Amino acid sequence: MFSEKGQTILEVVVVVTVVILVVGALVFATVFSLRNANFSKQQTQATKLAQEGLETVRTQRDRNGLITGINEVINWNDDALWISNKLTFECPSLCYFVVRGIELIGIGPGPALPSGAESIGQFKRAIIFEDEDNGTNAKKVTSVVQWTDTTGTHESRLSTVLRRL
Repeated sequence: MFSEKGQTILEVVVVVTVVILVVGALVFATVFSLRNANFSKQQTQATKLAQEGLETVRTQRDRNGLITGINEVINWNDDALWISNKLTFECPSLCYFVVRGIELIGIGPGPALPSGAESIGQFKRAIIFEDEDNGTNAKKVTSVVQWTDTTGTHESRLSTVLRRL
């Protein structure tokens, strides 16, 4: 009577649905993996730039380089730089600087990364210079590198404490 050759429409629909689900899952996993790999690459680059910023500041201090402030130019041996809360370039306890070569340029206080932050490709870098809380003649130096991608704004932040040589 009836031959049982071939597929029924229901079997074909089930197979097509399973194939679509498997391909969709593979595409989602691939896109997610690529996005994570790109974020990891950017985070590594940002951390290297933050380390480079701290090393530049440390080199500046070791060489007694000049700091160009808002009102005046001082060097790392200037007493005004090391006395707590007595920074002479109008920064009571927190100053931002842009790293350019081995010169630091004062930008002024503020909670967010300054608009004049150094641009390095898709990254922006600034140095935060603030008094250490323990009452010593030490300064906490933080290098902040920010970047923006499709998921939002991210940052890499590294800190060290410098003492007067």
